Amino acid sequence: MASENILNVFGNIADKLMKEFCIISGAKKYYFAELEFYYYDKIRFKEVWNEKTYPRNDRAAGELFFHYSGFDICFNSNFKDGKFGGILIRSLIDVAKTGNKYVTGPLLCLNEVLNACTKNKELPKVVQLNEEEKLYQNKNCVISDPPIPRYGITYKNKAIKDVPWCFFDKRLLDENNQKNKFENSTWDYVKKEARDSVRYYHRFDSK
Repeated sequence: MASENILNVFGNIADKLMKEFCIISGAKKYYFAELEFYYYDKIRFKEVWNEKTYPRNDRAAGELFFHYSGFDICFNSNFKDGKFGGILIRSLIDVAKTGNKYVTGPLLCLNEVLNACTKNKELPKVVQLNEEEKLYQNKNCVISDPPIPRYGITYKNKAIKDVPWCFFDKRLLDENNQKNKFENSTWDYVKKEARDSVRYYHRFDSK
């Protein structure tokens, strides 16, 4: 993966995940709504490892990785080789019979999928959508273009500083602009501290 092509590769992966895949946890289903990419390559980036990209050994591509910031879909990773990373799940759409709702924030996404699997003990897994759902997602899901920078990441290497490796479904932006909060979300922005609210609104600034 040549460094100049990384953004295109990540964009294609995000598009595929949001339009053709979902997470099944217990009896519940979730579409992907916001994905943030993390990738460390000791040789390519000539950068000291940043702890924001969690180290992982012997993780296969597609494996779920749970950590104290949320959970990732792993890349083929080995910390010892200096190449590892994954896709942080920042927002999900809870596909429910009573109407979809947004789950926003990586820790809330983690709590949501883990709590959903406790009844029947079936662990979360990434699966392909059926053809009807693919048609629905391809029609309704519009990926952010351009993508936006990740939040709270600092690197000395300018080549990867503030890289736009976060992709989101524009339905998140539309909902935010129309109602100033996600009405059906488990994250109530009105009750958040001003600093956090401003941060999140800036992430979805249409300008």
